[in-house]
Amino acid sequence: MSDAPQSAAAIPDMPVLEAIGNRRSIRYFDPEKKVEDWKIQTILQAGRLASCQGNINATEAIVVQKETCELWDEIEECVSGFNVQIINQCSHLVFWLTNLNAWYGRAVDGLGSVALAGGMTKYHGWNYDFTMTQTIPRLMSFPTERTEILLRFESGQAVAQSMLCGTGLGVGNILIAFGRKPGGIEKAFGLPPHYRFTWGHAIGYAKEDEAAGGQRPRLKFEKLFHKDAFGTPYEPDPELELLLREKEMIQPQGPLPGRIEEIDNLAAEFGRDAGVLHFPAREVERLINDEDWDFDDAIKARAAEVIDIEGLPDYPDEMRETFSALLQEHGIDTNKFLPPEA
Repeated sequence: MSDAPQSAAAIPDMPVLEAIGNRRSIRYFDPEKKVEDWKIQTILQAGRLASCQGNINATEAIVVQKETCELWDEIEECVSGFNVQIINQCSHLVFWLTNLNAWYGRAVDGLGSVALAGGMTKYHGWNYDFTMTQTIPRLMSFPTERTEILLRFESGQAVAQSMLCGTGLGVGNILIAFGRKPGGIEKAFGLPPHYRFTWGHAIGYAKEDEAAGGQRPRLKFEKLFHKDAFGTPYEPDPELELLLREKEMIQPQGPLPGRIEEIDNLAAEFGRDAGVLHFPAREVERLINDEDWDFDDAIKARAAEVIDIEGLPDYPDEMRETFSALLQEHGIDTNKFLPPEA
């Protein structure tokens, strides 16, 4: 029997800007609460409706629950160690997949369906002969490596859209790595060789506050976006930023008041170690003084508190040579990303 709401009016309808602002990576799920099937299906519908080149629909997913999945032990062996608690407490686990053969096998059908929907017009230069003799053969001749890059990007769009949908429905989400056993997920599910496991997506009701301690800091707008030419910063409009704060797209950064105590309380409830990770004082000072980052007062205050804590770890100076070599390999300024030597 369907568990869907009795009317469309009963489905939450959060504004998209607010959903973007509310989205968090939830790391503490309530294991006693199951997400309704209709919400899981709605989240998947959001991914299905995401933009995809040529309408080839290359993104698929496997949805599992610990209680019913016979492969759970194999799955748990693959997840990164710091995500074991997450997958065992979440309601559902989604394995997002990219079907590379969709690019080669569905090119005609995908474009044909777009054409029927009125999406391919003579206005933009489309015509049947060119499409069949030039466009589709060219697409189908792409090497697998190029196709994989393109389609993984599209899968990312589908996943992001699904996560925002989950947020809008009051459901917690997080993307998690399964790097402990490379290839293990593909083997566990017996995926054909033309499928790629893209990412794991845990879904459930948050045990922590839904704000998860506040919005995570990001680099400054002008450090990420360019205007008219590479290297020319796209300066943000401060008046617009104020408006976006009113719309709750931009929200106060973490840690919000009480966040550290909340983490310790959750650790006590589940019998886990309390406390948070601390970096060396030199590393914290380097980061908080980096002008590329958009840090608000709360995180600056937290940095000051951390620097004053007794017993912070020492910076691993023996790793400086290793870090320097890795940075230089990619042409990155080592002075910017390494703390000053003691």
